[in-house]
This record gives sequence, structure tokens and C-alpha cells, in this order.
Amino acid sequence: MIRPRIRLPLWAAVVLPAAAYVARSVIRGGDFRPDLPGDAIVYGLLGLVIVAVGLARARAADGVDDKLTRQVDGEDSTSGEQG
Repeated sequence: MIRPRIRLPLWAAVVLPAAAYVARSVIRGGDFRPDLPGDAIVYGLLGLVIVAVGLARARAADGVDDKLTRQVDGEDSTSGEQG
């Protein structure tokens, strides 16, 4: 699997498209109406990607915690036997 070296915070993944939408609306003369169905599809997909990345990061963090817990438990049991 390809893993990017740059990690974008999830809040930035929301703010950047929102800022682009506002800039586009201002350039159009203050017309903030969305271009349907294009905008709906793009923002819906963006929402799915953000949710998927958030879940993947949470799952990866849980996996690391389990591994560290096993290591600590292993160290505790060996130090108790030697004492």
C-alpha cells in the first residue's frame, strides 16, 4: 500500500474545500448557490473520505495501543518472576 509522507489534519481537509467554495462564490459576484449535482457529489465524496481516514487513523491508533500493552504486560510478568 502506498503511504504518503505528508499527513493533512482532518480539520484542514474540511477547511480547504470550504475556503475554495467561498472564494469561488466571491469571484462569481457573491453567488453562494451550489452547482448541483456536481458540488453535491464532490462534497459527499469528500465527506466519505474524511470519515474513512478518521476511522483508519483511530483503528491504527488502537492497534498500536494493543501492541504496547502486550509489551508492557510481558515486561511486568518477566520482572515479577525474576524478583
